[in-house]
Amino acid sequence: MNSQAQNNGAIQRRGSSGGSLTTSSSKRVGPTTNPRTLGVPKPPRSRAPQSQSPTLLIFRTIGVIIILVSLIWFYLLYRIVSDFGGLKPSSQVARPPVFNPHDVSRLEWMLKMKLEAKAPLLDVQMMDSPVLVITYKRSEYLDRALWKVFEHHPAHAVQRGGKIRGQGSENTGRVIGSPIIVSQDGYDAAVRAVIETYRNLFERKLGIPLYHIQHAQAEISEESYSWTEWEVPYKRLAVHYGWALEQLFSGNAYQVKKRQHTRNIPTPPLPKRAIILEEDIEISRDFFSLMNATADILDKDDTLLAVSAYNDNGNENHVLDHKRLVRSDFFPGLGWMINRQTWEGSTQHLDAALKDRWPSGFWDDWIRESNVRRGRQVLRPEISRSFHFGNVKGASDSESAIKLSKIQLDEINVRWEQQDLSYLDPNVFASQYWNRVAAAVSVDTDIEAKKLVARQDVRIQYSDWKQFKALAKSFGIMEDEKAGIPRTAYEGIVEVRYGAGDYFVYLTPPFLNEAKPVDFGTKAWADFSKEALLQRLQITDKADDFHLW
Repeated sequence: MNSQAQNNGAIQRRGSSGGSLTTSSSKRVGPTTNPRTLGVPKPPRSRAPQSQSPTLLIFRTIGVIIILVSLIWFYLLYRIVSDFGGLKPSSQVARPPVFNPHDVSRLEWMLKMKLEAKAPLLDVQMMDSPVLVITYKRSEYLDRALWKVFEHHPAHAVQRGGKIRGQGSENTGRVIGSPIIVSQDGYDAAVRAVIETYRNLFERKLGIPLYHIQHAQAEISEESYSWTEWEVPYKRLAVHYGWALEQLFSGNAYQVKKRQHTRNIPTPPLPKRAIILEEDIEISRDFFSLMNATADILDKDDTLLAVSAYNDNGNENHVLDHKRLVRSDFFPGLGWMINRQTWEGSTQHLDAALKDRWPSGFWDDWIRESNVRRGRQVLRPEISRSFHFGNVKGASDSESAIKLSKIQLDEINVRWEQQDLSYLDPNVFASQYWNRVAAAVSVDTDIEAKKLVARQDVRIQYSDWKQFKALAKSFGIMEDEKAGIPRTAYEGIVEVRYGAGDYFVYLTPPFLNEAKPVDFGTKAWADFSKEALLQRLQITDKADDFHLW
């Protein structure tokens, strides 16, 4: 009994210190009045979970999406800014990255193009002399060519607040080389990517539009003509050339979808003239200055066919004078300019229009034909302002193309608008040229000529193409002739600064031994046939006369 009482006492003591406890009976004992538990509320009863409203779920989902998109944009902007290294003026812009889906997302590429501020859009009324770039499927070549056009474009000076360079009021308001028109033959995706890249660059950094036109090459079936395989590229190129020039002069090139541009651009006026380049031609720093300075000369002098930036014999060992232009009977191409009158025909010579007779192949040799050139001449520099760097995957994949690729590109930046070019008047030039050539010492052999040219002008005669080719080979210049005209010739005379000195070696036809002909240098519109021209120059045509058109 004593043990039972002790147990009951122990239970009661534990109950008084720990709250409600039960005794050995089933009777519940209420809570004690322990001071440490006073004022402590009773724990709430647990409730069954309730489902969230649909509106709350929608807002939470939107919030998550916004956060994810913000993080992606932040990452892209971080990469873009780190690539750009800060904003730069147009004259210091680095060569742009061409969009490549394997290297970067399209969104990132577009952001890179649009990050920098836009340059003011130039007045399209100043854009009457566009550049036409002919391209096919050499995207890496096109990238190089367009970058040089951008790098040396006169719009840089205009955007920096400079004046438009010119010789007088007639040049005021003309931004030569604007707008840019790239004509693509076919639908090569890599070429399209390059064009899109440079459209953003030209329009945003220079404020001049770039138009992309496409020639449907698929319309030209190789089975529809009987040319050999090596001739096919020349036909494709000629057809594309003619189509692109007509798109330019007709204004159709400006009617492409406006959504292709990066900004709202008014329609430019119809071109007065056009500068033509190809995807494998690189231009010099003063290329556009040369074209600007000669544009008005070309428009006023109907004895001129074109202006070219190229000298076929412009190897660095054969040229010297950076500021000299000459008239020539040979059409070089490779960076050239013609005006609307030459393409459509002038009022006096509608039958001379190039567009109505454009050939199906070998367009450049066709222009050199006597019945097309009609005695008209070409202006060109002594030192080339264009460089032909492409000799693979194109129409000119030949030994001739390799020779052309060695022509020196002049790096002296001449302000051609500030030069006195009055000596290019046809009568003035003819008189001065005749006097210098006639005064040159006549020699009989190339060995004698090479010895004497270090201290005076010399001339050596040829009377047929076999003799000419032998002399040309000896002096390291182009050996061929087209339609009776050797490359670079003026009245059959081919000049070369052998050793790049102050004096010339002149390869001359026999007529130089007689009195000056009355029509020397002024045969425009005389309509000489090849045979009649050679007879006047006293050259015997012993070479095979082979035509491909």
